[in-house]
Amino acid sequence: MSVTRHLEVIAPAYLEKFSCLGPTCPDTCCYGWQVPVEHESYLKLMRLQDDPLKPLVKQALVRGPGKPGSDNFGMLKLGATREQPCALLSESGLCQLHATHGETMLPDVCSSYPRASKAVDGVMDQFASPSCPEVARLLVEDVDALDLRTSQQPVRKYVEFRTTSMTPETMERLRSFFLGCMGATQLPVWQRLALQLLVAEAVEGCTGLDTSKDAQIGAVLDEWEGLLATGEALALLQDLPRHDLLHLKVLAAASRIRAELPFNRTRYLELLEEALQGLGVREDGGGAKADALVCERFAGTALTWEIDQALGRVLLNHCYTQHYPLGMPAGKMVREVVLHYLMLRFVAVGLTSARGRPLSHAELTELVYLFYRAQVHMPEYLSRCMAAFEGHGLQRTEHWLLLLPAEIFSEKP
Repeated sequence: MSVTRHLEVIAPAYLEKFSCLGPTCPDTCCYGWQVPVEHESYLKLMRLQDDPLKPLVKQALVRGPGKPGSDNFGMLKLGATREQPCALLSESGLCQLHATHGETMLPDVCSSYPRASKAVDGVMDQFASPSCPEVARLLVEDVDALDLRTSQQPVRKYVEFRTTSMTPETMERLRSFFLGCMGATQLPVWQRLALQLLVAEAVEGCTGLDTSKDAQIGAVLDEWEGLLATGEALALLQDLPRHDLLHLKVLAAASRIRAELPFNRTRYLELLEEALQGLGVREDGGGAKADALVCERFAGTALTWEIDQALGRVLLNHCYTQHYPLGMPAGKMVREVVLHYLMLRFVAVGLTSARGRPLSHAELTELVYLFYRAQVHMPEYLSRCMAAFEGHGLQRTEHWLLLLPAEIFSEKP
């Protein structure tokens, strides 16, 4: 069985402040999905004898689809609603297995969540998922939440990232460039993402093997670093065309997916509905006149600099957890992050319009954690949203650039 150790890792400042809220949390992890249980934990739980929790374990633990030795050999079968949580959750909101037998008896997912650890070339880091309300709150409220430092953190299991398509030196330079763009807090988020879309397109145009490809990638980064140093890169972004109507149509299409998937957090659906009503988006269309009115309302409802920066921290946290942009082809991963931004921003703008004021930290925190929890519980949600975007012809970088709002923040410090 995996053992939790306290190891020296690179971690964001918010992890030093994080602790599970337990029964005071506005939500609970213990319903709405099936938790995979690794083989060792499954066997240990099944071997409990003469234990008061044995009937509850038998009720919650089932055989999973995995083979012997796998991480999903068993599953904790949780109910679909808050009224049907894990059988091991007490009425006070605490795990009875943890209270009775300690953390070592917990399956890996239960022990680690919301933390996620990974190693890259022997260097370990740890971040946490904003699907946890407390992690989302820390990211939204603390401007220094993502300051990186070396600290001792609990590590149960970790993922090791490797790549063979480029040298470690090129890999690290590429990763540092993209993370640097995403973390450029002096820029609005749309500019950070636009830069990454353009650079990812150039990087994916590099061909060849080994040193040849590495040299091409290095030349691309040299060029863009030069453009950023002279200010030419940001000047280029100001001339990008925008298409507000396309923006609204693809976001409305993505929002309609809520009717096709079994969301178990009805509050997320309520926020989507309120946002759509706030912008005047009609599910059945409404003609050119209605489209023009929605576009006018959408363009006239801006987020504050503070909220934009908070969304930037949420996105940067996601990038760190994904070994950005090297967990998949660079362009694909950047588009995924742009998708996160556009969907979060769309709902935030709609809620701002509906409520007639900027969102509070608590309101933005609720939106963020519900958005990411939907992805944890329904992995197909994001892929369905991406399909809705691509179904509207968003196949190339220039198409995605059309959707990025060129916001001007009058209150920017």
